[in-house]
Amino acid sequence: MSPLVVLAPAFILLYFLPTILAFCLNRKHKMKILAANIPAGLSWFLWLAVLTWAFTGKEDTAEI
Repeated sequence: MSPLVVLAPAFILLYFLPTILAFCLNRKHKMKILAANIPAGLSWFLWLAVLTWAFTGKEDTAEI
């Protein structure tokens, strides 16, 4: 098996980790976190800022 088969999905999961956490933790600004995560992945500093935002953001309390 090629290492690319294992590394590519792992890289994608790591790249979108802030977005995945925002959705799993039901954050209010999860779509904004997704939008910020795409360009922020190119910079470790910005990526860490978006990751922090995903952990510390307010929960979405809207009832369906």
